[in-house]
Amino acid sequence: MNLPLEGRFAVITGAGSGIGKETARVFAERGAKGLLLADLNLPGATQAAKDIAAATACTCMPYQLDVARPDEIVAMFAFVTENFGRLDVLVNGAGVCTYLPVEELDAQKWERVMDINLKGSYLCAREAIRLMKPQRSGKIVNIASVAARIGGVASGVDYVASKGGVLSMTYALAKACMPYGINVNGVAPGVIDTPLSSAYDYPPGTIIGQPIDVANVIAFLASDDSRHVQGCTIDVNGGLYMH
Repeated sequence: MNLPLEGRFAVITGAGSGIGKETARVFAERGAKGLLLADLNLPGATQAAKDIAAATACTCMPYQLDVARPDEIVAMFAFVTENFGRLDVLVNGAGVCTYLPVEELDAQKWERVMDINLKGSYLCAREAIRLMKPQRSGKIVNIASVAARIGGVASGVDYVASKGGVLSMTYALAKACMPYGINVNGVAPGVIDTPLSSAYDYPPGTIIGQPIDVANVIAFLASDDSRHVQGCTIDVNGGLYMH
């Protein structure tokens, strides 16, 4: 049986629900040895870790994390070092989506979205790279959005800008990490049926995917099957956007 993630240790942020939770399940089923399921929603991450561990041979650990707090990010990766001893994969899945009109988007609200979606992803990647460089191996997968490609489906300008930043950051990190055997790539989901997207009623006929559609692509990018893929953000949107 082919287990493309056999023996891997991974951190998945935003793993308490939606795409992050489904990604954790897929990783475990494909042979991951240890997973840290990080989420601000600790009960969600705890239940997800319990369910996945019960169904697989993977060690799953929940961890409460606010990615808007740099100190918590540093502490989490120290926890990873202490408990796993290495890190093979980081999935930057934590994020928030907003729907505010421009007139209602003040500086404080803008900064909150940037802190979570963009700065939090960068700081997690920074700490992961510090662990991966000595190994000269590792995979980082950033979750962007189709909104960054088309200016948003229904989301606010702050969300669109933050995910556009994730796209550009992926390119820059990929260039910086190439000499160390670390692959940095991304996925740009379209509208996916998750708690994050449920706050908005999309027009009839909108193409809506499932978390598994994104998780399968993330698992590919986390495996050795993607060893020659670098600085690429794969669109997963069912045809909502093509270029």
